[in-house]
Amino acid sequence: MTIVYDDRDLVSAYKQKKRLFYIYLIVAVVYLALCIGCLIYYVNTPFNSSQQTAPKWIVWVSSCLFVIFSYIFLAIKYQRSRKYYKLISYLSVGLKAVNNSYFVRYDTPDLKDNVDYYVLIMSEWSKKKSEYLDRKIYCDKEKPCPQFKCGDKVRYLTQGNVIVGYEVVGHDDEFAENAEKASKKKL
Repeated sequence: MTIVYDDRDLVSAYKQKKRLFYIYLIVAVVYLALCIGCLIYYVNTPFNSSQQTAPKWIVWVSSCLFVIFSYIFLAIKYQRSRKYYKLISYLSVGLKAVNNSYFVRYDTPDLKDNVDYYVLIMSEWSKKKSEYLDRKIYCDKEKPCPQFKCGDKVRYLTQGNVIVGYEVVGHDDEFAENAEKASKKKL
């Protein structure tokens, strides 16, 4: 079975999250030091002096830049890193399910919980409805995408519809032909 994630992924995701947090912390400390320095300079200048405008403008501009940087950095970069770490940490402790299904097709890539995924459509047999139903399985874009062909019977391990491990156990040409006919009818 091909394993998608290993322990090194968890460690590297944690280090990346920690490094991004420290970068933000350094920028915040530099901003705070700049504000304190401008405040000290402003308090030590004479009342109604023309030298009082420079620290005001420095604080206003740096505050605007810091807020913009914080929003972009925390909402995009750090948030994505944190969600990716959370995904990988859940993979190591969460409930997993093993399924045997037929691969149908690749779907358009998707963004789920701030993590980019390839979407694999698998056809699973439903005992309750006595028919094949399509199921979306997500594969992390930072990992190589599995190279399946339509009709491949795949045994895969998932946790929350995210593929953790997989192996091709067979191929069914009849299923592939039926899947292609069904997709042409939908168009």
